[in-house]
Amino acid sequence: MDRAQFEIVGNVGKIEIKEIKNGKLAILSVATSERWKRDDGEWAEKTYWHRVAVFPAAKVARIETQVQKGSRIRLVGQIRPGSYEDNAGRTKYVVEFVVGPFGDLEVLARGKAKEAALES
Repeated sequence: MDRAQFEIVGNVGKIEIKEIKNGKLAILSVATSERWKRDDGEWAEKTYWHRVAVFPAAKVARIETQVQKGSRIRLVGQIRPGSYEDNAGRTKYVVEFVVGPFGDLEVLARGKAKEAALES
């Protein structure tokens, strides 16, 4: 079986939990970054945001109980091509990152709890 696979290690930004026909779906915004030294000797950094869909019930439950904004996570899943029609009727093509039944979700470090973030 051929497959296109991804691994993302990064920090969670936004978490959306949606009800779907067969349960729940989690959509995560995950930030990754790269650093390099410029010609002038100064360090530069670029952050990239990735939208990842997670649908197995057990993984969504882990996200609901263990993951919050700022959590550092590792995700492994499939890369799937997709398309949709925008409001003007034009077809837009996207690459979807999907953590399905055979994917992996690992919480590497927890973000600040909501109550603690408010006190800071």
